[in-house]
Amino acid sequence: MRPARLFSAARLLSVVLTVLAASLLLAPATAAEPPVRLGGYLTDDAGVLNGADRGRVTSAIDTLYNDRRTRLWVVYVETFNGQSAQAWANATRQRSDLGDYDALLAVATVDRAYAFLVPDSATDLSSSRVDSVRRNDIEPALRQNDWAGAAVAAATGLGQSSSGSGISGFAVLAILAAIAVALVVLLLWRRRRKRKRREAEFAAARRVDPTDPHALAAVSIDALDDLSKAIVVEVDNAVRTSEHELELAVEEFGQDRTEPFTRAVTNAKTTLTQAFNVRQILDDAIPETPAQRRDLLTRVVVAAGKADRELESQSEAFARLRDLVINAPSRLDAMTQQIVDITARLDGSAHKLEELHREFDVAALTSVAGNVDAAKELLAFADENVTRGRELANRPVVGQQSELIDAVRAAESALLQAKSLLDAVDSAASDIRRAVTRLPAAIEDIQNGIKQAGALLQQGSTAQRAELEKARDAAAAAVETAQRTGQVDPLGAVTELTKADADLDRLLAAVEEEREAAERLNRALDEALFTARSRVRSVSDFIDTRRGAVGPEARTRLAEAVRQLGAAESKRATDPAEAIAHANGAAMLASQAQTLAHNDVQNAQTTFMGPYGGGGGGGNMGAVLGGILIGNILSGGMRGGFGGFGGGGFGGGGFNPGSFGGSGGGGGMFGGGGRF
Repeated sequence: MRPARLFSAARLLSVVLTVLAASLLLAPATAAEPPVRLGGYLTDDAGVLNGADRGRVTSAIDTLYNDRRTRLWVVYVETFNGQSAQAWANATRQRSDLGDYDALLAVATVDRAYAFLVPDSATDLSSSRVDSVRRNDIEPALRQNDWAGAAVAAATGLGQSSSGSGISGFAVLAILAAIAVALVVLLLWRRRRKRKRREAEFAAARRVDPTDPHALAAVSIDALDDLSKAIVVEVDNAVRTSEHELELAVEEFGQDRTEPFTRAVTNAKTTLTQAFNVRQILDDAIPETPAQRRDLLTRVVVAAGKADRELESQSEAFARLRDLVINAPSRLDAMTQQIVDITARLDGSAHKLEELHREFDVAALTSVAGNVDAAKELLAFADENVTRGRELANRPVVGQQSELIDAVRAAESALLQAKSLLDAVDSAASDIRRAVTRLPAAIEDIQNGIKQAGALLQQGSTAQRAELEKARDAAAAAVETAQRTGQVDPLGAVTELTKADADLDRLLAAVEEEREAAERLNRALDEALFTARSRVRSVSDFIDTRRGAVGPEARTRLAEAVRQLGAAESKRATDPAEAIAHANGAAMLASQAQTLAHNDVQNAQTTFMGPYGGGGGGGNMGAVLGGILIGNILSGGMRGGFGGFGGGGFGGGGFNPGSFGGSGGGGGMFGGGGRF
């Protein structure tokens, strides 16, 4: 009986699919329905509800609000205008100013597509429970053309308590599969459960006040680690973007009017530096106990959260100060001239890079090798936004002011980064050439120290003899390396020389206490500080102009390098030897940061362009790397990638040039959509 019934069901399904296909082919073209601004909780532009249906839906919506204070908006249209269901629904949410407690059910009756979007703050249900309501309650009703029933199911499902849960279909399938491949399925299930649990814990950690250590005490240590990595990246991007926006505001309004914002950025940078310092302790090779690790992670999150809040406290006042809508025409004119000026620099910068590549090894030019191409992409992106901004400014339309502001800010950010990229090429050229010029003198200086050490060692009764011999041999090895590699990586050669020279001169000064040795120590300090400053500035520019791709490890190394450089400056007058140690440490950390950042960018480019270089990035790659366009090209393990830095959001990618303010971190979105 069962085979016969299955055969009949298959034939019936075939007939139904044939009829559906024929009806779709013969149906008349339907008017396009662009995303709309919802005027009420129930919108029936498709005309599928009668009076009784509208009453049922309205009653369910009201009951949900009275019980849960969750607002459900329902809209029926005939088509989603060629867009995906979720894209159409997201656009409608934005146009309708829906907030953290507004859920949306959007149904295209002719397209037979729908989307059900629920902010995590609008319900105490889990993501899987919301998805169960969508798949098991809403979608079956839509398949039966029970339009009102689908909306009532959505309201009823959101009104349920999180404690109510049915039998999981996945569990049933897992049990059935375990009969055949028990061990394999068990291992996969345990791995998936661990990943899902960690994702859920991270999502919950996102909703905790990051400045409250007592609230963070309830977060698991793994989720706390994930949160600390995410927040330092987001807040560092917010600080960098806010700092650039502030530079433009200072030029326009002066230091007096922008003093509160300058103070906010300074305080945020100081607090964020504390977070990076603690993150460096966590990243070093010394293990911590679980209690120590939790304490350090909490300190990272609290410091970064306070830095973010410092910026957010001034974001509204800053927005009022820079009224981009009123001043848009003059800003667009100024940016057009900037595009012309920066474009005129491209050929010169490209020629400088060609000369440097002919002279030096690739390793010496890692931080600036792709700067000219990236600047070209950013200029093209800026030109597009200036053109679009002029169109919006010349024909103002109600509701398009936000798009005009986005266009102006995107162009400003792109031009600022393009200029910074070309400036970095100029700095690299001058820094490398200065190192080349200084290399012979540095070699000669350390060779004099080697000779002096040799003369002292021949006296037979030299203090600290073993240490002096070791330092002399290390200095001789550094000279040999510099003579062999100095022309291909002069900055690296000078770094090694100054370190070896400092160690040798420190011992010579201790043995002889002569003025000449002390002077050489100061000269070595000058060289060490120059090299450290150069490397720190270079990698900072690199991260700044590729902030959309660089992760927390490189930023942590850079922050520690900045701290070491500051320590070197503070010890310069009182303890030159210790200052040199700090400066050399800063140079080494900056070099590590450069390597890590370069690897992040390479991985991001591979992710964005695809494994064979044919991705859909187009000419926007530079904007994505610069953090102007959010492409979700960082790690996909935390909420689908980090997006929306510099005052944006944590959403799923798209356009966001950033502005003055915090990272803009907020809750996630449950639900989804598709065909029915």
